[in-house]
Amino acid sequence: MYALTHGQPYLVQLVGFQLVRRYNDEVFNTGRARDYIFKIEEVDAVVNDPEFFQRGRYYFDGVWGQAARGAAGQQAILRAIARSPEGLSFEALSQGTNIEIAHLQEALNTLKRHDVVEEIEGRWSIIVELFRRWVLQLA
Repeated sequence: MYALTHGQPYLVQLVGFQLVRRYNDEVFNTGRARDYIFKIEEVDAVVNDPEFFQRGRYYFDGVWGQAARGAAGQQAILRAIARSPEGLSFEALSQGTNIEIAHLQEALNTLKRHDVVEEIEGRWSIIVELFRRWVLQLA
């Protein structure tokens, strides 16, 4: 769960709530007892549910909306980075977004300050995997 949420409290709670809801539906609908431990496959089923991102819309829309304010180009950067789970170099971001270098650095600094992106070994990536997946779904 941490790999998906990076410990973001709202998302941890959302995933946990959906796991418990799924567990209760299974136990009460089938009447069968089952193990209390959740498996990775169950977490995957919860976050791959088509309604998951709709249920978490307050978080996802909030982060996306915040990226529309302040330094220009933040949403374009997020769209570019989202396509590369392993992250992108500054040079690749510059080429992929056509944002002037000074503006690109300002936008990256803003996103970093808001804990949306991080730079590790020269590659910029989105910190919260679930948010990265949400950005990929944008039209």
